[in-house]
Amino acid sequence: MKRVLIADDEPLFARTTAQYLCSRGFDASCVGDGLQALEVLKRGETDVLIADLDMPGNRQLELLHAWRSHSPRIPFIVVTGRPTIPSAIEGIRLGIQDYFLKPLDLDDLVHSIQRTLPIDKKDSTNDFAEILGSSQAIQNLKQLAGKVANSNASVLVRGESGTGKELLAKGIHKCSQRKDAPFITIDCASIPDSLVESVLFGHVKGAFTGAISDRPGQVRMANHGTLFLDEIGELPMLIQSKLLRMIQFGTFTPVGDHRETKVNVRIVAATNRNLKREIEKGNFRLDLFYRLAVLEIVIAPLRDRISDIPELAGAFVQQIALRDRMEIKQLSLKALDYLMSYSWPGNVRELVNIIERCMCLSDGSIIDLDDVQAAIDQNAEDSHASEQKIGSDVSQDSQSMGGQPPFPISGDASKTATLEQAERVYFQSLLKQHAGNVSQAAREASMTRQGFHKALTRLGIDQNKFRGTRD
Repeated sequence: MKRVLIADDEPLFARTTAQYLCSRGFDASCVGDGLQALEVLKRGETDVLIADLDMPGNRQLELLHAWRSHSPRIPFIVVTGRPTIPSAIEGIRLGIQDYFLKPLDLDDLVHSIQRTLPIDKKDSTNDFAEILGSSQAIQNLKQLAGKVANSNASVLVRGESGTGKELLAKGIHKCSQRKDAPFITIDCASIPDSLVESVLFGHVKGAFTGAISDRPGQVRMANHGTLFLDEIGELPMLIQSKLLRMIQFGTFTPVGDHRETKVNVRIVAATNRNLKREIEKGNFRLDLFYRLAVLEIVIAPLRDRISDIPELAGAFVQQIALRDRMEIKQLSLKALDYLMSYSWPGNVRELVNIIERCMCLSDGSIIDLDDVQAAIDQNAEDSHASEQKIGSDVSQDSQSMGGQPPFPISGDASKTATLEQAERVYFQSLLKQHAGNVSQAAREASMTRQGFHKALTRLGIDQNKFRGTRD
């Protein structure tokens, strides 16, 4: 376990940062000034030094110069809330590894520490430190991902929404031979059909109205690196064909161009859909599936690894406390028991949401059972209220009312509000019928995919809530 020393005269920052680093697998400790830090350095009791420049014992950069003289092989990372140009220049001149301004994202600090340390070949699971949890499912996941990272073959990551598929994809990239090249993410579900080809493969000047200059696509931007295709099942069939050719031959043609462009890109794709079922329905190419699923990883839902919940919840509490400059709150045993008894349909993403609410709304230094129950109940109400009157319920209600509209109209209700409610139910029913597939729902509504997306935004409908919920 690598030892990290934090030297900072802000006790809250030092303590919460140390706690967060400990949760990420480091042996972190803190001191309050430069003199104490120098003593630790001289004793050889740390592997990484994180220090403020403006604190007792370092206001004249004494610690920085002493480190340069005594321990230059130990990485020195500066984190300061009072930056000055002279101190930054002097630090760079003396060889500091990184320079952060407060407040900072602790994940960025973790990445910086990992970059400065030699890779421990004996424990490849440390390469995926951002994936929290100690359950057997997570340990198996990390071991498999470590093996996958050593290959250049395409990868298909499967798992429910909110399980951390993009986080795993980033980990695979960072542990691969391509780690120094770009990692480019494309959310296939959020790009209108008319723009997918241009976004992926780029275009040349004059290729279409508004193409006033050549633009490289995301595939070319990812050259020599990794291209992460999230929600791969949402790609239109025509684009699937072009993607297949790019994977097979390493070439593609930008929109409006006649020349092929050659690239060297590794594909990591992710989906929460059953692609084999989509293939049977004619929505996904079988040959593309085989090209993508050379290596396949399935992430277990949170309900199947409840033993990880205390560690996850604790880490999120610390992260939120540091971000918002709050005291770290403790979860009571009853609160933890309740968290571990919940089914977590939204997985880790939902857990983050619940902890965020509890940190914001709970009184005192303890997050108790009542706080957790209230947060989960409110979350469930927000998530499922719009799903209770969709699909076949609409027609059944209409029939039971003798053809009358299934929406109660009060005396002061406006025509616009009533029509908007009817429209909302209609779009929800389409999404449920097609399990959240916007392309299919848009076709049935005789709309473009872009127009359908705009309607969802206007009506405040989240398509992700309907994925996997088919009549």
